[in-house]
Amino acid sequence: MDAINTLLNVNQNSAEMFKTKYEVDQINKKLKVDGKEPVKDLGKDQFLKLLITELQHQDPTNPMEDREFIAQMAQFSSLEQMMNFNSNMEKLLERVSFQSSFNMLGLNVDIDSQGNFDSEGNPLFISGTVEAVSRQGEEIFVKVNGENYPASNIVKVGN
Repeated sequence: MDAINTLLNVNQNSAEMFKTKYEVDQINKKLKVDGKEPVKDLGKDQFLKLLITELQHQDPTNPMEDREFIAQMAQFSSLEQMMNFNSNMEKLLERVSFQSSFNMLGLNVDIDSQGNFDSEGNPLFISGTVEAVSRQGEEIFVKVNGENYPASNIVKVGN
């Protein structure tokens, strides 16, 4: 038992804990210097890798309790369901956003001309009636005065 604890270094005194924390901090600082940020949120794949690594390196004389394993699997299941829910919500929001843009058909709009200014420095707006609505990828466009503009540039709808 002592040989296993020595090899795995399960029990650390305060000096060893400090040294371990210092080494981890140094690695994290080096990652930041190299332009990478340490991962703060675990995704599905990282969680599975961590769980597998934990199971491979657990103390054979003191294996993980069934309750702990079941709790971790439940957390994984919850994570996966939440990710699926988030993905479906994003799809729903895209559809709702596109379909709600149909309500602008036939309405007068003012569109920011993106960087064009009058002689006094005020931004210029393109005004006209929405003739059509389209989508290219995730971006929604409105056709005003024969030209397509991103719907995100609309600053006013109505008279």
